[in-house]
Amino acid sequence: MSRILTIGHSNRQWNDFISLLQNNHVTVVADVRRYPGSRVCPQFNKEKMTLELMKKNIAYTHIEKLGGRGRKIAGEGYRYNNRGWQNKSFRAYADYMTTIPFKEGINEILSLIAKYDTLTIMCAEAVPWRCHRKMIADYLTMIAGVSVFNIIDSKHQPSPHKLTSFAHLTDEKLIAYPER
Repeated sequence: MSRILTIGHSNRQWNDFISLLQNNHVTVVADVRRYPGSRVCPQFNKEKMTLELMKKNIAYTHIEKLGGRGRKIAGEGYRYNNRGWQNKSFRAYADYMTTIPFKEGINEILSLIAKYDTLTIMCAEAVPWRCHRKMIADYLTMIAGVSVFNIIDSKHQPSPHKLTSFAHLTDEKLIAYPER
């Protein structure tokens, strides 16, 4: 049975990152950073990761359509204000989650879990509650009915994703984050 995990590369050493993937039997990394690179941690640049993960028999894919949004982009067809989020970047991403490109990105994730045993959604932030991958996990859990687990560190087993407390499933099968 396929599994979905999330992980943040943060400032981890490459060998520590690989150990976390291998210990959790990850077979594909789905990079959901909008810009798949890091000046501070160049080991997490797209090209380097693709080559190094291949050596460990782990596939890599970048899903730009699931990348973070720092602000609303005109013309993307937002349907909700999602004012439950105090953080403007999270609010913009919640709005983006109602768009066709976001759903296309989710479909890429669902296609990958049909092919691979264990997929991890990767971004830069160490902890999921400070990252848009929490919202992707909300969507996968509430809409797609998939169980998602978060890798935090080597001292703990992956923890089940906890839905955002103010996440709301709309009649249109969208997730909204209304004011609390």
